[in-house]
Amino acid sequence: MSFFSSVVTKLWFTILMIVTTVLIILSIVLSLFFRNYSLDITERQLEKEVSRVENVILSNHSLTSQETYLAAEENLIIYSNGQVITGDQSTAENIYEEIINSDSAENTFIFRDEDNHELMVKVSDLSRYFNEDTAIIMFSDLDALNQSFFTVLMIILISAITLFLITTFFAFFLISRITKPLIALKNSAFSTATGEYNNLKVTSRDEIGELTLAFNKMNDNIKSTISELTHEKNLRENVFSSLTNGILYLNTNAELIYSNQAGLNYYSLFEENEQNGYFSSLIKVVARDNRPHLERLDIDDMHLQLAMSPVESNEEQSGVTVLIWDITDEINTEKMRSEFISNVSHELKTPMVMLSGYSEALLDDIVTDPEEVKEMVSIIKDESDRMNKLVNELLVIARMDSDEVLYDIVDQDFKPLLDKLRHRFDYELKEKETKLLFDVEDGPIIFPHDADKMNQVLTNLLDNAIRYTKANDTITISAKQNSENHVTIKLSDTGTGIKRENMKHIFDRFYKVDEARTRGKHGTGLGLYIVKNIIEKHGGEISVESDFGKGTTFIITMPRTRRD
Repeated sequence: MSFFSSVVTKLWFTILMIVTTVLIILSIVLSLFFRNYSLDITERQLEKEVSRVENVILSNHSLTSQETYLAAEENLIIYSNGQVITGDQSTAENIYEEIINSDSAENTFIFRDEDNHELMVKVSDLSRYFNEDTAIIMFSDLDALNQSFFTVLMIILISAITLFLITTFFAFFLISRITKPLIALKNSAFSTATGEYNNLKVTSRDEIGELTLAFNKMNDNIKSTISELTHEKNLRENVFSSLTNGILYLNTNAELIYSNQAGLNYYSLFEENEQNGYFSSLIKVVARDNRPHLERLDIDDMHLQLAMSPVESNEEQSGVTVLIWDITDEINTEKMRSEFISNVSHELKTPMVMLSGYSEALLDDIVTDPEEVKEMVSIIKDESDRMNKLVNELLVIARMDSDEVLYDIVDQDFKPLLDKLRHRFDYELKEKETKLLFDVEDGPIIFPHDADKMNQVLTNLLDNAIRYTKANDTITISAKQNSENHVTIKLSDTGTGIKRENMKHIFDRFYKVDEARTRGKHGTGLGLYIVKNIIEKHGGEISVESDFGKGTTFIITMPRTRRD
């Protein structure tokens, strides 16, 4: 803000203009009054002097007898028949010339002589009393009067300047008392605009003090309102940010106005997969029709459900809110359950048909040869074991889901499990012509684990490895204490491997790769899910690395410190 636009300057200038105007008018009036008063006194004095001289002349009825007496009079000039009887000849000539050249008929006038002296002249015509033209002229030098007038004018000017300065001082003092709280209000208002809410001290009980009280009250209300709005905004942001569902708000032109992080990720996904045009058209349709709309978008292997609702503000359409949630898991789960039912039906149907057929053959004595009977009984036993394994895995899954599985996790050596594993699968490995190698460091490998559950983990992993390897392939199990905090267990094979698109679903419940649906090589799709659940219950992690056609490696990381 400039100096000239300040309220202080304006008030100061206004007061000074008023005071200056008053002083100027007063000075002019006083000056004119003093001068006129002085001129009036001088004129009256001249009139008295002229009257006195007239009386002297008329009392003697002659000018000659009075020449000597009248010659002693100062500022007196007597004309008679065009001659100067008494008085200064030069002054008389100047006055006579002024009278001749003047158009006015006044007998009192002011003029300047040849020496630039201002004179007041009083003329009295006595021609009616004498036979010649006779006139009496009295004059007075006004220089002294002018000097006095100038002195008075200087006194008035000095007084005016003094009053001007005093008025300026008191004006600034008064204005500062008025404007100081106003400036404080202005600064506090700017502070409020920047988010700093400072209350002002009330220094008076006048209107400005009341204004300060009102400002403090307004400041407190603004602070309280902003605090509530900020709290609500932060709460809303926290709620929206914590939601895994995406929230978008777009205007009627499908331009993004607001989104939480999940919503922004989905919006970016639409743009990357060239779905933004279709999405924008949906928003415009909802805004135009003013009706909610549900839409499902399938992007690659992701399935999204969109709930779009129009938003009205002041009875006008202002935009559309979109709630986006990922239904991929639900769809995949439903798909896997459907496949699971199909798989379980297939798995149960085949052994049940075989059990029924072979049992009827035995009961009807169709087969009587002891070797054939023994073979049929063996097949019935194998199929019964398959059914039993399937039922047991389903029971294990049900118990895991309900947290009914108890774990006996204690610090113990891991190596005895590996020895038992070697003996258990020795026959199958020889039959498959697959090599099993161990890469285990010397000394005990002690960490907290449930031996039975870890045995189940290794059994499932090794069983999968055997089923997906061929003759002369190699399976390697390694166990190393790679740090003070973790033990790393790896099971690698040189089998068929896993395709990249199947990697992220390998631990899903009910999931099976389609290529493994041949008899003797497929399971229920529950084994790896059980393995991951057991590892996570121990506080560990399991991951998989695979190169399709070259082999697969399962990596288990177990903590060396026991957790509750």
